[in-house]
Amino acid sequence: MDEMIYGQKAKQLPIDQIVFVTGLARSGTTAVMNKIFQRGEHASLQYANMPFLLSPNLWNRKSTIAAHERAHKDGIIIDGNSPEEFDEYFWKAFLKDSFIKDNGLETHRVNDEVFKKYLEYISLICLAKGKNKYISKNNNNVLRLLELQKIENQKTFILFRDPLSHASSLMKLHKSFSKNQMEDPFSLKYFNYLGHHEFGLNHKPFLLTKKFEENRQEFNIETIDYWLSIWLNYYQYIMSIPLKNSWFICFEDLITEPDIVYEHIRSQIGFETALKSSKRHKPSTYEKPNYNKQLLEECQEIYVQLSHQRLYQI
Repeated sequence: MDEMIYGQKAKQLPIDQIVFVTGLARSGTTAVMNKIFQRGEHASLQYANMPFLLSPNLWNRKSTIAAHERAHKDGIIIDGNSPEEFDEYFWKAFLKDSFIKDNGLETHRVNDEVFKKYLEYISLICLAKGKNKYISKNNNNVLRLLELQKIENQKTFILFRDPLSHASSLMKLHKSFSKNQMEDPFSLKYFNYLGHHEFGLNHKPFLLTKKFEENRQEFNIETIDYWLSIWLNYYQYIMSIPLKNSWFICFEDLITEPDIVYEHIRSQIGFETALKSSKRHKPSTYEKPNYNKQLLEECQEIYVQLSHQRLYQI
């Protein structure tokens, strides 16, 4: 109905830029997306678009959600105006959950009809928000990253993080969300509805590399080695695919030299003035757990390769 009523007007709106922010959860994607979104030049789905995510114009209300810390308990404050990775629901709806399997989430091709529909959806969102640029933070986009690279005016930022601290953060969130979802069944339904399976009782890993699929049963989900294998699976895959108009951003750089990183982002997006100076974030620290030495060494080797792919200098 949104397309029927607003589709013609949306098609006349030129979309000058589409920005994708992605990475394995807990790598800083929300911080980067928020920094870009705060400039006010990009449209995005926001919490106020819930629950009718496919009707950005018909359901275009003012925020009634008070500011509060998000469920991750990581200091990020959200309200109804905060952007979030809600466009994953589009892929769930139009691909009919075909990529969501019992054992994980599969990479997939997107046929021309659905691909065209996604671009129309972006136009509808931009029309609703009064913008001609779009930004999406969606960690699940790794499943269709090759397809999204076909968009001529896309720019993609891929976040990565030191594997041991990253795995520790994932494991901590998995335990926290699992506990919360046992106490509050609705939160589990909510995450399933949105297609968020990074951690919690509904955890489903990305099925990206043959090695991960063959060896995933080797590690218990409650151990750091399992989450290191999740890290390795994700970033080995990322390093194996051809990318264009895409840049790697290191989480540790965001912590130590945020202004250098955001100046790099500003120049790639084309903002005329600098992004607002950032306070240095202090991430949680973790006790050094027992880990599989060979597994960590494989992760660290990929981490070094990713670090060499950065186009900015620290």
